[in-house]
Amino acid sequence: MKIKGVFLIIPIWILSIFMACAMTVNLYFPAKEVEKKAGDIVDDIRKKEPSAPAVPSGPQSSLRHLNTLFTSNGLAYAQKEGGVSSPAIQNLKQQIRERFPRLVPFFKKGAFGEGKTGLVEIRDNKGLSPAEKNDLKPLVEAENRDRRALYQEVAKSMNISSDQLGKVQRIFAEKWQKSAERGWWIQKQDGQWIQK
Repeated sequence: MKIKGVFLIIPIWILSIFMACAMTVNLYFPAKEVEKKAGDIVDDIRKKEPSAPAVPSGPQSSLRHLNTLFTSNGLAYAQKEGGVSSPAIQNLKQQIRERFPRLVPFFKKGAFGEGKTGLVEIRDNKGLSPAEKNDLKPLVEAENRDRRALYQEVAKSMNISSDQLGKVQRIFAEKWQKSAERGWWIQKQDGQWIQK
């Protein structure tokens, strides 16, 4: 009788081990990959525009024009090997990049700074003209809307669950703050603002 009981327990035990293995949750967060991706995105958005090519002086060969038909102009951008991107990410990067020159004067005046959550935070609008004050809030709202969408798209493209989105935002916050120019305001993790 004891032998029959053992034979019943073994299949139940094996089944319970199988079920426990099937319910294991992947808790891995690809921090290094997110840091690389965030750094690439922030660097791409905040980079200086390439300077115009120098115009050569003196006589030029007409073969130069023929050469342009068969070579690239050097302005095409390719995704870096190993990078994770999508049309949505590219579109959001473009919108943020185009808005950036309008943000710079406000960063320089200290009206807002790079917050600890990866969003732009309004700090101090005292030195702004009425027109600048009117522009400030919609500009920050548009920037933060696009940044939130960017973080979600990056997480989605890297198969990161939505419950880990806060980690993605914190990594981006570090990259935005690192790319801030000297004199701009950044928010430390304790909420205190410091000038870089």
